[in-house]
Amino acid sequence: MEKQTYEEIHDCLIKPRINPQRRKDKVYIGCGAGFGGDRPMAAKKLLNRVKELNYIVLECLAERTLAERYQAMASGGDGYDSNISEWMSLLLPLAVDRGTCIITNMGAMDPVSAREKVLEVASSLGIRLSVAVAHEVFVNESGSGSLPEKLVNMEGGVSTYLGAAPIVACLERYEPNVLITSRVADAALFLAPMVYELGWNWDDLELLAQGSLAGHLLECGCQLTGGYFMHPADKNRNLSFPNLLDLSLPYAEISSSGEICVMKAEGSGGILNFGTCAEQLLYEVGDPSAYITPDVVVDFRGVTFQPLSRSKVLCIGAKPSAHPVPDKLLQLIPKHRGWKGWGEISYGGYECVKRAKAAELLVRSWMEEAFPGVSSCVLSYIIGLDSLKATSIGNHLSSWRASEDIRLRMDGLFQEKKHAQQLAKEFTALYTNGPAGGGGISTGVKKEIFLEKQLVLSVPSSSFK
Repeated sequence: MEKQTYEEIHDCLIKPRINPQRRKDKVYIGCGAGFGGDRPMAAKKLLNRVKELNYIVLECLAERTLAERYQAMASGGDGYDSNISEWMSLLLPLAVDRGTCIITNMGAMDPVSAREKVLEVASSLGIRLSVAVAHEVFVNESGSGSLPEKLVNMEGGVSTYLGAAPIVACLERYEPNVLITSRVADAALFLAPMVYELGWNWDDLELLAQGSLAGHLLECGCQLTGGYFMHPADKNRNLSFPNLLDLSLPYAEISSSGEICVMKAEGSGGILNFGTCAEQLLYEVGDPSAYITPDVVVDFRGVTFQPLSRSKVLCIGAKPSAHPVPDKLLQLIPKHRGWKGWGEISYGGYECVKRAKAAELLVRSWMEEAFPGVSSCVLSYIIGLDSLKATSIGNHLSSWRASEDIRLRMDGLFQEKKHAQQLAKEFTALYTNGPAGGGGISTGVKKEIFLEKQLVLSVPSSSFK
């Protein structure tokens, strides 16, 4: 394989596009994944059912998964989504045959290596294709004007939410079959092909607002089309099992004028209506008058949804906010938070709650014997009794007696690894030293990484090649 070189590096200040070309009057963009644990087979079904798709976006990166990739890379593992081979093996044959471009943030902390993996998968399938990468790099200012021999990806694990601009630049320069990114704002993954295909510019704020609305809805995946929505207690949400089994991932038809219709595959199960759209509109928005993306700050207060059929909803009303151009980007910095240890055990039948409570007291006492004072770092709750409540139910015996099948969970966050390991050891000792009838013990220890957030001026660099 030939040596890869960086073609262009840009800061993240958005510059007007020069004579942008309108390539299509309408573009069709599908969501193939709404999170890292989504189903590749569902994405393949969408490709099979919706032949007009120009793009399919695999949105597989969250702050949690980004932290996991950083931790894996720091330990010598993959800095990209390790499931990328499975996804590409399943989707590439049909996507390349149809001319559907795959855009994904599965590159995470190491999109360049993700590119090599995709090329490897394509080679094994006998498929020739081009794979582009748009990602953040750190460049030392030398003043020479030339590119350094080696650029640093995600220095210290730091990553910045990029917008659509580097993706658009990749599409313009390479017209790739697959485009892999690092941390990019979710809506921007979908906005980029709209900007590229429909000839939009970065000062077309009304269009960018509508496009970001479409991206914000699509990135929710099957939650837009009935997933995580079914509830037997609500007649409007009580989907049958066959209906729920046949969910369609969503896609959208976007016109050059900014008209947006979100859709599901004709004849598919699930549900797409005002309720599902409104629910996802409000997801992770914060202030609906100022939904901040790297490309535009959007006012969602005037958004309305007009169902046109059982499979198609018109979305109108997104506007640029009063201060529509963001001057800062959100940056994530990995920080070591300590060591997490945990354990679980099940109890059932008569007085199972009392036995779980006794088990908890034993583990806490054993921890105090080994390391005095550390039991204060442990949180306990009983799944099936009080695990979903904001506060413990305390000694309400009626609730205790009503529980016949429960599971004790204990979590500890410690500064030292040995303390987390001790919790796992003491928990396992319940098998021979605890109350009767316990079973199904599981324990674990891991290094805990969290992502500290800060706002930075729009100066981080993005690279595409």
